[in-house]
Amino acid sequence: CMSNQTAVAHLSLKIFLLLVKKFKNQLKAEIEVFVLNIFLRVLESPNSPFEQKVLVLEALRALCADPQMLTQLFLNYDCDFDAVNLYKDIVYHVTRISAKTCAQPNSNTVTKKVADQELELSRTGLEVLVVILRSFLKALNLPGGDDAFESDGSSSLSLLRQNLKLDPSMDGDANDENMSPDKDRDLSGPSTPLKDDASETQLERDTSALEIVNAFDKKRTAQQNFEIGKVKFTLSLKSGLNFFIDNGFLKLDAQDMARFLHENSETLDKTQIGEVLGKEPDAAFVKVDGADPENGGKGFFLRVLHHYGERMDFTGLMFDDGIRLFLSGFRLPGEAQKIDRIMEKFAECFTRQNPDVFPSADTAFILGFSVIMLNTDLHNPSIKPERRMTIESFIRNNKGIADGSDLPEEYISGIFNRIKENPFSLKEDDEAREKQKAESTKDMFDSLFVFEGPTLFGTNAEEKKREKFRKEREEMMSASEQLFKKRPPKGSRRSVHEPSTRLDRVPPADVVKPMFDVTWGPLIGTLSQVLESTTNDTIIALCLSGFVYSIRLSSHSDMSLARNTFVNSLAKFTTLGSIKHMKSKNIECIRTLLSVAIIDGEHLGESWSPILQCISQLGRLHLFASGLDSG
Repeated sequence: CMSNQTAVAHLSLKIFLLLVKKFKNQLKAEIEVFVLNIFLRVLESPNSPFEQKVLVLEALRALCADPQMLTQLFLNYDCDFDAVNLYKDIVYHVTRISAKTCAQPNSNTVTKKVADQELELSRTGLEVLVVILRSFLKALNLPGGDDAFESDGSSSLSLLRQNLKLDPSMDGDANDENMSPDKDRDLSGPSTPLKDDASETQLERDTSALEIVNAFDKKRTAQQNFEIGKVKFTLSLKSGLNFFIDNGFLKLDAQDMARFLHENSETLDKTQIGEVLGKEPDAAFVKVDGADPENGGKGFFLRVLHHYGERMDFTGLMFDDGIRLFLSGFRLPGEAQKIDRIMEKFAECFTRQNPDVFPSADTAFILGFSVIMLNTDLHNPSIKPERRMTIESFIRNNKGIADGSDLPEEYISGIFNRIKENPFSLKEDDEAREKQKAESTKDMFDSLFVFEGPTLFGTNAEEKKREKFRKEREEMMSASEQLFKKRPPKGSRRSVHEPSTRLDRVPPADVVKPMFDVTWGPLIGTLSQVLESTTNDTIIALCLSGFVYSIRLSSHSDMSLARNTFVNSLAKFTTLGSIKHMKSKNIECIRTLLSVAIIDGEHLGESWSPILQCISQLGRLHLFASGLDSG
């Protein structure tokens, strides 16, 4: 799917979609890796080519066009405590790329070609969002579910869809029968058992729907609480840990806290994790005399450090790579005593797992501390180059540390050279430096060159982007391979709905409400932003379709907040009652609002208020016009 050959990429996407449709239960982990690590990374990368982004959007469009496939994504991932929110992530990335319609051609920064590509991506992204809404309408048997986009059949995207048939809904599937849950009933039996079977089926459906909503609500509440806990933990170590304990994320137990910090090291504040691990040996979490060190008493944080180290696997690693792995989950504190305690634990674990490397843990501890000092000395910008440690001085500093003997010089030299070439640093620090470097370089060239063409070094911007994306693509492939290798054994994941066949039997209609609840927040922001800024008729039509479908879904699903928000937003775009100049798109908004009132009026409830205000303002304008005509 990442191939530079368009035909290969098309065929790969077709195979992927068919695999998702036919083997989604068997390939749950693989689909997650593929969508998250390839599809969504291509969409968010500023260096990925326009053609790749279009292909990804087309694949997502095909995936979302089938209500059964779309709702299965939500059930298998967003309702599973141990899985990512795959559907939510797809909506987030598609809404972000759809909102990029504000770029205008500019001689300095944005060319007409780039602006046209941004517009095309926005249109395609909006189509994906509208397709999602149509799938919801189709699942609920509401008007609009079978609508189609107007197309002359000659555009590149239309030809892509026709020739490759990326839309999996074109293929028959046994799962489609779930759109009508009563199709699988045996019609050959007597009438009374049929009624019993129907009532049992309906009861089973209602129970499944309730479980789905409960599972989704529990997961969302847990994630919201985790985000609150993250903020509290960043501001106050103890307050944050107490919040996590109170909300069931961990127990007041040293081993469980070590597990929690290790598993969430990529999301929690790494400076605070380092402070937890570097606490004084007699520090306690609770002020209770005689409390067990494992349960918050004196020495609790030292026990956390010990358990944290025990979770790491250093077997077979080079010594400096072991340190690099150990320090990847937290920021090393600045105090020497804290560094001393942390490195002592590392040395103990590394020596136990690699007994043939050093004669004792003391040797590993002394060398580890020396390596930390070397890393600081070589890569601290405040130290002048001529005053930095040399390889000779590093070898000299570590003489006699192996129980009175010397470690091999080539071993010490190898560590020195690797640290010099690749310093210890956290991933987020590297990313921040790369971003800052890229921005400074861009600003420099923007100020130097106000024309389009080659740079000083004969390499234009497009070539630089292609080179960056080649590197990103290699990273994606490598990371995906590693994730496939590390995927959990079959059946190891804990899901709220254990039997996959039971998930397959859940009708899409039962899942529409929680799915739309995830969708409408980012959707209203994108539709409003795009409709405000665009003058493109096709994009305006897509935005208005999004408003109509969203109002219909929220009205029929008793989601008053969403319904009121969409109706009020659409009413504001009519510009009735304001002094803004009325454009053609505002007139289309008036027509759309009146159409909503006519078709979905019975379900609008209190949302009639802004509609009636618009009708009143229209009537007033008509009176003004009539008065002017008569005068």
